[in-house]
Order: sequence, then C-alpha cells, then structure tokens
Amino acid sequence: MGSSEVQCGALGEGVVFLNYLKDVEDPRQQGKVVYRLDEILLLCLLAVLAGAENISDIALFGKEKLSLLRRFLPFSNGTPEHDRIGEVLAMLKADVFQKCFIAWVSAITGISADIYNCHRWQGNAPHLSEKRQERCCSYSLSF
Repeated sequence: MGSSEVQCGALGEGVVFLNYLKDVEDPRQQGKVVYRLDEILLLCLLAVLAGAENISDIALFGKEKLSLLRRFLPFSNGTPEHDRIGEVLAMLKADVFQKCFIAWVSAITGISADIYNCHRWQGNAPHLSEKRQERCCSYSLSF
C-alpha cells in the first residue's frame, strides 16, 4: 500500500469520526469562537490515540503535531491551550457526545451500540467550586 493510500485512509477515518459527532452542538457564542469544535474534537481523539492522558497532554500534542492535524482540518488559528480545551469540553452535553461517540465506536468495531455500557463516575475535585464539581465527572466505556 502506497503512502498516498495510507494518507487517504487516515483522512477518510478523520472525516468519518467527525461525521458521527455532527450532532454535538457547540454551545459557545459563534462570534467569539477562535477554535472550531470539530478541530478540538479531532485534536482530542488523535492525541488520546497517541497516548495523551490528560488535557495538558492533548494541548502539547496539538502544538507538536500541528502539521499532521492540518492534513485533516485547517486549524487556521493553531491549536488551543489546555485551559481552553477543558472549557470547551466541559460545555458539551455529555449525553449527546456519549451517544455519538458510541455510534462511531460501534461503526468501526462492528459491535452493536446496544452492547456498550457507559458508567458515570461522579468525581470529587476540591480545587473546583461546588457548582463545577457537580458537572465534574468522567465516563468509562465497556462492553
């Protein structure tokens, strides 16, 4: 398989991932958006697949791999800092994102979306305000 065929495959998979997430609404005021939601979501996916374990790792991946990211989307304003990534992800409707993400995983694995279980863990983050702690949670995906 030639390098152009591999690149087309990777680009195609990036587009497929983003197509599954098209129902995830961007809650930000559109006139103030610097980094597109699809760019942030793709950055997060590729960084995690490359081994990123937290938001800071994702931001670092974005800075170091900007030319790679631009093969998929323009990233005309570069990539966001870790705090901006966290703010955007925190604003997303978790249930909608979960549904879209599971549909994508189901499509690439061939396993029915009905088989996946998402377990919500309510986190305790003493450095956050009580209101933000209520929204602070993580999900694990199992099947």
